[in-house]
Amino acid sequence: MKSILAAALVLAIPACADRGGSASAAADSAAVMSAVHDYRYAWMRGDTAAALGFISDDIRILIPGLADVNGKEAARKLFVDEMATYQIPSLTLTEQDLIVSGNHVITVGIWEETLVPKKEGAPIHAKGRFMTIWRKEGAEWRIVRYMLNDLEAPKP
Repeated sequence: MKSILAAALVLAIPACADRGGSASAAADSAAVMSAVHDYRYAWMRGDTAAALGFISDDIRILIPGLADVNGKEAARKLFVDEMATYQIPSLTLTEQDLIVSGNHVITVGIWEETLVPKKEGAPIHAKGRFMTIWRKEGAEWRIVRYMLNDLEAPKP
């Protein structure tokens, strides 16, 4: 079973490096890290509306084994289905790289999560890699591209 979240991106990164070397890049890094933190907790709380608030209207989500998810309405269906099926008591994201370039920030790292089926079944532990591209839209940072892959097969 492929995990859809890790989510979700996509995401509490404990430290960020200022690759741009400027005060603006540092401020953008801090703003994205705050958004990453809040997005991660939205998934852990099962708060679909909050999670959707962190994605762009033109989001593309790329997950092995699933058709590409294009646009906010398709993402809404994915998020609602995932949050209705699983509780996520544990979601860890370990940042390996953070790149700031103008109105975009790219985060790359390792995700690890535990999914607990809401109806029946054993908890599932999954681990993989993520790459998330955030774009500044007005005063907010939103996810425009999100890609996951598994490092190991999910284990019950």
